[in-house]
Amino acid sequence: MPGIHGLRGLAALAVVLYHVVELSGIATPVGFAFIRRDCKYGAHLFFVLSAFSLMYSTERNMHRPGWVSEYFIKRFFRIAPLFYCMFLLLTLRQWLAGGAVVGIRTILLNITFAFGFVPWSDFVWGGWTIGVEMIFYVIFPVLLLTIKTSRQALILTILLSLVSCAARYQLTAEYLRTDPRPRWDWSYFSFISNVYFFAAGIFAYRFGKELKEGFVLNIAIPWGACIVLAVLLFTELDSGLRKGGRPDLVIWAVGFTALCIWQGLRPCAWIGSKVLEYVGERSYSVYLLHPTIVFFLKKWIVGGYAFLLPYVGKYAYFICVFLVLMIVLVVAELTYRFIEVPGIKLGRRYISKHTA
Repeated sequence: MPGIHGLRGLAALAVVLYHVVELSGIATPVGFAFIRRDCKYGAHLFFVLSAFSLMYSTERNMHRPGWVSEYFIKRFFRIAPLFYCMFLLLTLRQWLAGGAVVGIRTILLNITFAFGFVPWSDFVWGGWTIGVEMIFYVIFPVLLLTIKTSRQALILTILLSLVSCAARYQLTAEYLRTDPRPRWDWSYFSFISNVYFFAAGIFAYRFGKELKEGFVLNIAIPWGACIVLAVLLFTELDSGLRKGGRPDLVIWAVGFTALCIWQGLRPCAWIGSKVLEYVGERSYSVYLLHPTIVFFLKKWIVGGYAFLLPYVGKYAYFICVFLVLMIVLVVAELTYRFIEVPGIKLGRRYISKHTA
């Protein structure tokens, strides 16, 4: 699915664009405020794509007697190797920097991937999405067995959207009442606040399978995706919704769902390009590595931006991003080849050995 791989690459690049601004403090040019405001939602696009991809890859194996155990083994060996490496690297970095020793509780929560249930217990930078994903992985087989039609998936998505908005509203209210107030609002990072993005991915897959050639597939969905996402990115029409239960994120889910259906069935040339497909295949490494890389390069990013500012103005941001991306992609290629791929192969060998 080149379009889905391309969307993974696009989501990873969007999050990198956001974190270069957020972690370094440099400014984007006039007209590009959406980078700091909206590009972080690339993480939520990952949730939609994750559910869509799992539906596609797992449903085909349901005829196999041990498909559930195979599914869990594949998920573990796909996620754990790189995550554990990053956990060890950041633990070592904290120890060498003279920081607090990582506690047993944090270690156990992270090696078991249970940190998604416990606020502020994740340790790997940007790893909150892994905690959310892992909870979804646990319940996914049940959803795969029970949600058989697009109608059922749509009902599930609507119900979970309502539940998530209510939960997000309550968590935000608790955050605002807390004194001293935590740096971050847990409502953004919790599983219950984000679960409907996964439901949207299931709907995208089911609806796409039932969709026939015609106006809806060729015109309505592509144009609908473009219009919804363009309005969110380039206007302030949703500004009144960016509070409390965050209903604006439901609109993002609608746009991402349409985008996923479109690119899953009719990938356009640039999203399905070899470049974005390449990044998409390495998107896990790109996502998990880039916050650490940006952190360690912060001094050079800020210095380079200041040097370029008199010559190109705030467009220096894009030069900085390009250079950071080159470094991230080189390191991601190494971790993909020497950590991710061997981990995937190890999982396959384990399955072959124990199902032979």
